[in-house]
Parts: sequence; structure tokens; C-alpha cells
Amino acid sequence: MYDYAKLLHLIAGIVWMGGMTFMLFALRPAAMASMEAQPRAVLMGQVWQRFYVWVLVSVVVLFGTGTHLYTSTFRAARLATGNGSVPLGWNVMLVLGVTMMLVFGHIFFSGFKKYKRAIAAEQWPLAAKAGGLMHKMTLLNFALGWLAIISVRLLR
Repeated sequence: MYDYAKLLHLIAGIVWMGGMTFMLFALRPAAMASMEAQPRAVLMGQVWQRFYVWVLVSVVVLFGTGTHLYTSTFRAARLATGNGSVPLGWNVMLVLGVTMMLVFGHIFFSGFKKYKRAIAAEQWPLAAKAGGLMHKMTLLNFALGWLAIISVRLLR
């Protein structure tokens, strides 16, 4: 069960991190360079609508598998050593992962909601402002994701 949880955790992380990589470094720059503001805003809204479903699934999987992996390791360490400590990197990853989930929650429930309302009302400056904030928060999550990956590999 532990190995399956680890595999699912890895897959969910790849989906989220890979999606952010694609959005930040391929889709958005290409759309910015080749499309007018209004069609670009509509396209990005449709892309985000689809991508955020995958992120929500990834968040649920990451939370569930991460909880299982963390508590299993904690229990095993307690049985083996009596103190139940987990590697420092796991604790750092836990804090960063929860922070990422909260940031995504803000992107999805606040920023994207504002973005969709602005698009529906054809208020393009408001859509651009909401999209810009979502972009900055996605950059933050992308950096936090790499810090989590680095921490779990380097802090033992």
C-alpha cells in the first residue's frame, strides 16, 4: 500500500507541476505573443477551467497520499526508534505542500472566480488584473513546488 501511495503522490505532483510548467513557460507566453487581449482572455479562461479540475484532483490525491505516507513513516519510526521522527525534508515538504494548497485555493476560489465574472461581463481590464494576480500566485506555487521537491531529496 505504501508504494502505491508513493506512486500516486508522485503522479499527482507531476500533473500539478507539469501543468504549471506548461502554463507558465509555453502557453501563456505564446498566447501573449500571438493573440489579442480579448480572445486570449477567453482562451485562458477555458484552459484554466480544464486545468484547475486536474489540480483539484491532484490536491486531493496529494493530501490523502501525503497524509498516509507521513503517518506510516511516523509510526514505523516510532516502532523502530521509540521517538517517531520523520526526515526534516518531509516536514518541510508538508509545510510547503499545505502552503501550495492554500495558495491554489486562493487562486481558484478568489482569483479565478473574479476572472470568470469579468470575462462574462466583458470587463477586459478587470479580467487582465485578475489574470495577472493568478499568474503571480502560480509563479509562487511553482517556486514552492520546486522547494518541496528539493527539500524532500536533500534534507534527510
